[in-house]
Amino acid sequence: MHKKTIRPGLALAAMLAALAASPQAAAHGGPALPAVAPAIGGHFELTDQHGRSVRDSDLHGKVALVFFGFTHCPDVCPITVANLAQALKLLGEQAEQVVPVFITVDPVRDTPEVIDAYLSNFDARFVGLTGTPERIAAVAAAYKAYYSEPPASAHAGHAGHGGHASAENYRVDHTSFVYLLGTDGRYRTHLAFNETPSAIAAAVRPYLP
Repeated sequence: MHKKTIRPGLALAAMLAALAASPQAAAHGGPALPAVAPAIGGHFELTDQHGRSVRDSDLHGKVALVFFGFTHCPDVCPITVANLAQALKLLGEQAEQVVPVFITVDPVRDTPEVIDAYLSNFDARFVGLTGTPERIAAVAAAYKAYYSEPPASAHAGHAGHGGHASAENYRVDHTSFVYLLGTDGRYRTHLAFNETPSAIAAAVRPYLP
């Protein structure tokens, strides 16, 4: 079974590394944007785990931690989501100014109900987002996030056209960065998926209002 996979290239990794190393200046208690802001992020309108429409502007006013993943992920995703949930606990009352966002890269299987059941195992403060494959592709492209496409048989199976059960077991390769957005919704920095909860909390604090 062939899967078309788009993998992050060295150019993306180099760009994000350069951003992370960019000079920091005190502004409202946190580092300033790089002199030339990268084209990461932008407008989107997706559906949350409760069936409600969510736009990027709905996240403004809080520091957002955006992660692209999928609920059938066996390793990277549950580790990342668990670490983000623990980081919120470490932030205490400051966590009220933070919104963790899980955007699925597997909209075929990840319905709002599936995402709700998944995130409820970690922390109720997560915003889980899904949408049409086209909308997911658009927001992933805006964030320079990469993922592999599900097999055609998976679409057929979920559409009720006789797809085989084996089509349900595919994996999705994807970018594992956590994107940190400021209260204005603009990209500030990124974190590796295996950052410890304490490191995540420490990275968030300078950007809190």
